[in-house]
Amino acid sequence: MLILIADIYFYTIEDNAQALKHELSTEVILRPAINFGNDLLFSGTIIADSTTNSLIRGKWYNVAIEMPTVENEGYNCIKHLVNVDAEIKIQLASRIIGYGRINDFAFE
Repeated sequence: MLILIADIYFYTIEDNAQALKHELSTEVILRPAINFGNDLLFSGTIIADSTTNSLIRGKWYNVAIEMPTVENEGYNCIKHLVNVDAEIKIQLASRIIGYGRINDFAFE
């Protein structure tokens, strides 16, 4: 499993027409696609700190992103893209709803 520590930002309508129209509650599982570049997308669960009740569009959050679908073969395909300070896109299908920057990562 790949675990990212990242700063993420969800677009507002002013930023991007594809933005979500509502805030995201952290009380439900948040599992968008994470695009590392070259259209390499993997499902990831966004985990905010316990004091954050919702992720408000237009604000930055430091989160963990757990990616249990990234196993050895998948990691070998993307490891050249997984670097500290690398940018990621957050997507729902082909709709880009935000982005982030990797601060740290671990592959277990």
